[in-house]
Amino acid sequence: MSVGEERPAVGSSEPPQWVGTAVRRGIWTAIGAILLTIAALWFAHQAQNLIRFLIVSQLLAFALEPGVIALHEQHGWRRSRATGAILAATLLAFLLLILLMIPVMANGVNGIVRSVPHWIDQLNAFWRDHFHSTLVSASAEAGSSSAAATVNAYLKEHAGDLLGVAGGAVGAVFNIFTIALFTYYLTAYGPQVRRALLSRMPAERQEKALFAIDAAIRKMGGYLYSKGLLALINSALLLVVLLIIGTPYALPVALFAGIFTAFIPIVGTYVGGTVPVVVTLASVGLGGAIVVIIEITVYQALENYVIGPKISQKTMELNPGIAFGAAMAGGAVGGFVGAFFALPIAAVIQAFIHEYSKRYDVTDTELTRVPEPLPPKPPRERRLLARGRKSEDVPEDGSPASGP
Repeated sequence: MSVGEERPAVGSSEPPQWVGTAVRRGIWTAIGAILLTIAALWFAHQAQNLIRFLIVSQLLAFALEPGVIALHEQHGWRRSRATGAILAATLLAFLLLILLMIPVMANGVNGIVRSVPHWIDQLNAFWRDHFHSTLVSASAEAGSSSAAATVNAYLKEHAGDLLGVAGGAVGAVFNIFTIALFTYYLTAYGPQVRRALLSRMPAERQEKALFAIDAAIRKMGGYLYSKGLLALINSALLLVVLLIIGTPYALPVALFAGIFTAFIPIVGTYVGGTVPVVVTLASVGLGGAIVVIIEITVYQALENYVIGPKISQKTMELNPGIAFGAAMAGGAVGGFVGAFFALPIAAVIQAFIHEYSKRYDVTDTELTRVPEPLPPKPPRERRLLARGRKSEDVPEDGSPASGP
């Protein structure tokens, strides 16, 4: 209590003067915090595109970091030059793939529209020969014959909408180059940015932050590496099948299917597989399309159970249930971009929790006991079982069974 401050009388019900000062200060502090929060939320809403670009750019920078480090340390490239080369190659490949796929899809749709009447005639002929009836009526056949004219009339009627599509394409190109520019600076000058951030932290917090950054770089790079390898394998196998059956534009179709299937979670398999089926159906026919469907189905089974686990086990360890939930959550929050980055982000979070969370021994009960896989049977026992003999007739030492 300062000199000159009046002391409250003994037994007085009035609170000390400092209580009122503390209450007023707390009220103004709360009002200031609320106003700052409102201002921050308003700014975040106004700059949501900028914030989204920065987040995506930082994730891409993490993905490019291993390649940039390799070119910088092993080949002596400057970080700026290595970053520019990798970004330019990625954008050029993306642009070429889009330009190649435009005529592919246009020709595929037009080919299907033109071939529908012929397919209906063949189907009716087959049905009449085997079942003595007509499967597709004449009215339905007439409607399918006018499908091309209907599509052309619709396009002419909505020709004005093409301006909006063109405007959206220009906006998308601007967004891509904005993200590419942010990614370039965050990657080329990554050490400077990280040093500036870490210089504001104590040593213990710097260690945790460096672990998080290192985990993000490893998981993101491993994710892109594994998915790129899967895309390459898928594209190569599909390309061989498309060349054998004579599908036009085999290379861009195979590349599109492989990349889309590998990098787009959940729906990528269906969308990426639709394109080669449509193009083959329009150009080769129903038999070729069936061959492509069989190839896609067989490959997906091999990737899910054989190829994918072997490639991903050293690059990105993630529970399948967590991966599915992360992809769904990422798509709901961030659309295409969110679904794309959901898996590596989930892997980073899982690695961080595994490193810094405390683990306890789990009580072993029937609810927590994990069944161990059965050991494989010896080759001789499998052969005898295949011939219908009982396993009890096989001696333990594997020698031939005695008796007649």
